[in-house]
Amino acid sequence: MKIASTAVQNLVKDAETDVYYVRVRVNGRLIIRSLDTKTFTTAKLRLPDKIKEIREAEPQGEATQGGLQRDATFQDAADRYTALVNANPQLEPASREARLRPLATLKRTWPDLFQMEIRRIQPVSIKNYISDFERGKWPYLPTRAKSKTVAGNSPSTFNKLVTCLRGVFDLAVADHVIAKNPAAELTYKPLRQKLLRLPSKTQFAKIVHHIRTRAGKGRIAGDLVEGLAYSGLRVEEANTLFWEDLDHERRMVTVKGTKTAGSARIIPMTPAFFDLTLAIKSRRENASGMSIRPSEKVFEASEALMSLSSACEAVCVKKMTHHDLRHLFATTCIESGVDVPTVAGWLGHVDGGVLAMQTYGHIRPAHSVEAAKKVAFV
Repeated sequence: MKIASTAVQNLVKDAETDVYYVRVRVNGRLIIRSLDTKTFTTAKLRLPDKIKEIREAEPQGEATQGGLQRDATFQDAADRYTALVNANPQLEPASREARLRPLATLKRTWPDLFQMEIRRIQPVSIKNYISDFERGKWPYLPTRAKSKTVAGNSPSTFNKLVTCLRGVFDLAVADHVIAKNPAAELTYKPLRQKLLRLPSKTQFAKIVHHIRTRAGKGRIAGDLVEGLAYSGLRVEEANTLFWEDLDHERRMVTVKGTKTAGSARIIPMTPAFFDLTLAIKSRRENASGMSIRPSEKVFEASEALMSLSSACEAVCVKKMTHHDLRHLFATTCIESGVDVPTVAGWLGHVDGGVLAMQTYGHIRPAHSVEAAKKVAFV
């Protein structure tokens, strides 16, 4: 959490999530509680009642536990940081895990840090550690790897580590253990542009055909692969998609969202997704002789990685993942003339299209060649 002050006393905001919190000291203990809103006016209205609730819940006449003491260690602050992240209602489990993962990285690469008193940790020590980390000083063996080690210093991992360090030390600043955050001067690394190597429309059609003609689970795996490619859903979102979430009359889909609270959304069906889901519904009703129940899942398969892998190999294209199907959806939409902010909204991004522009600011070679032919200088 990166705490930012507001013009209202005891009202602060998480600069990363824009969620408002009450910050109040009771019996010498600094308490931070979420107001469960990103709206400033709503937060101001809820603030007095939340302060009253906190003060009434705290034992009177004795010091309470939980606030960082003057001799608090980094471990003490890390425990507070962990508790706040886990208590944040705006974060889904995967997002919480991602925010806390850097603490495990720190324990692996700088274990002595956790026993150090916060006030004894100097900015130069943080800077030297970060420099070593950036150079890949601590390679490790990933969980599923057999022998190949990795540096573990990718821009994404590096930036999450910086955010975590800042967040932990911010708590110590808030509790007046230290006056200034020793990690405040750390800078983020620019993310490397991922060059997406996606199949052409013809190649994707061959991939789907290969999957659907396989014995066993080929049919339901094909449903999932096409469903992800035609909707842009994350596989976790597809796994929680029920027939009651589909409005074929209005051609709209209600997506619950699984990554963050902001990823829940209502999006339009593409014609391909509309036709696919109607075909799935008709096939299953004909097979069972009964109408589909609204509470049934749309997709019977929860994953299709093995099917995708073998199909890509057969068609001689780069191996695809579930997330690559999401990339395929976004790229196809942009190539079809849909503007980037609209595509970003369909994907569940809440940044107005910044990430989508970074990720999909390119187009596939064949489309690029055709676009280049339209450029005239005279």
